[in-house]
Amino acid sequence: MPEQPSRAVVLAGILAMVMFSANFAASGHALAAGLSVPDLVLIRYGVAGPLFLALLARLGLGGLSWGRAAVLAALAGAPYFLLTAAALRFAPAVHASILNPGGTMIFAPLLAWWLLRTPPETGVRIGLPVIALGLLLIGGAGFGEGGGQAWIGDLMVVASGFNWALYGVLMRRWGVSGLRAAAVIGAFSLAWVPIHLLILGPGGLMAHPAEALRQGIYQGLIAGGIAVVLYSRAVVAMGPARAALLPPLVPALGVLWAWLLLGEQVTPMQVAGMVLVIAGMLCGALWRRDK
Repeated sequence: MPEQPSRAVVLAGILAMVMFSANFAASGHALAAGLSVPDLVLIRYGVAGPLFLALLARLGLGGLSWGRAAVLAALAGAPYFLLTAAALRFAPAVHASILNPGGTMIFAPLLAWWLLRTPPETGVRIGLPVIALGLLLIGGAGFGEGGGQAWIGDLMVVASGFNWALYGVLMRRWGVSGLRAAAVIGAFSLAWVPIHLLILGPGGLMAHPAEALRQGIYQGLIAGGIAVVLYSRAVVAMGPARAALLPPLVPALGVLWAWLLLGEQVTPMQVAGMVLVIAGMLCGALWRRDK
């Protein structure tokens, strides 16, 4: 059973979620400016990939096999990002913003129980339903949106949440440090860049260089770089069950980013949902371990 995490670790995890939470608003801004979803994938790993490759060359795999490294990269790298992006072709973005972290929140404690033999602690068991209620309030009527194929996108998004949860559990089971895991994800995902350029070319990057630069700073350095390192280190220190309570902060904070960057309205129900998500997260993350 993991040690009680320090406040610095919890704050680092929360900071990662703040960075991740702007993703939907930033992506919406990019799409409105003329970039495509494949363009965003190219930008993220075209910027973060070389930096993480240099870091991995310095750190090495540290006893991690190439096969296990490839599994971690598939679960949390370019394939993960592509799965989530492809889901938006079927389901509304509000579904993705709720079901992705919701899936992580549900699957991570179960996978940790199964693979690590660590049953959920009292704080996690109390925090989970509180967070679930908060997510429902944030989603609200948005769950009723979408066409007849929305269920396909919903399943894809839940699958991406499962992948993110399994990434955290396997990283802890295999004894991989947060920094090395982040380096593996970014370095291995760099392989997507030549494939993309060969099949799709540079896309809208040449036509919209200013927006591509802004997205490179956010998608490549912040969300695809710093945030991945902070979250991966939080998983190692907090344990996957506790750390799974962090991703639901993404939709809660994402509502605020959508209000600030896109001018979308925030309802009192969504504010109440954000409060519940934060309360449930703090309960599960900081509750003293069972005696």
